[in-house]
Amino acid sequence: MTIVILKLFHYLAIVFSGGVLVGGGVIQSVYTKENKIPEIHVAKILKILGYIGLLSLLILWVTGILLSIILYNGFIINSAFTVKLIAAGFLLGFSIFTNFHVYNSSKKKLPPNKKIMKISTMSGRGLLIIVLTAAAIAFY
Repeated sequence: MTIVILKLFHYLAIVFSGGVLVGGGVIQSVYTKENKIPEIHVAKILKILGYIGLLSLLILWVTGILLSIILYNGFIINSAFTVKLIAAGFLLGFSIFTNFHVYNSSKKKLPPNKKIMKISTMSGRGLLIIVLTAAAIAFY
């Protein structure tokens, strides 16, 4: 039963983090293409989405670590799993960095840096594809 609950939270976290990454990225790209700054309400929504995404990634890590220990007695599963872990680590790092950047920008009442947001959004999407592909290969 523990494994089922951990997998449930792991999968829900995947859905939330992917949804936030895509949804937040689409909103940011629309404003970036129009060369506009998001209105205050939209900026608050993007900030909340960032926190949800970060929380989702943290839940993914915690549940993933527990599942690896319970099911495989550690992290040495195969090469694809190692690639997945490395990409997931970078994804978590980008998410933390971006959340701090957005937080500091909103604290200073300035819009987030467009280049940082674009790079982190594109990198996040690419890393998410790598993580999911590697997971599919690792657990084939």
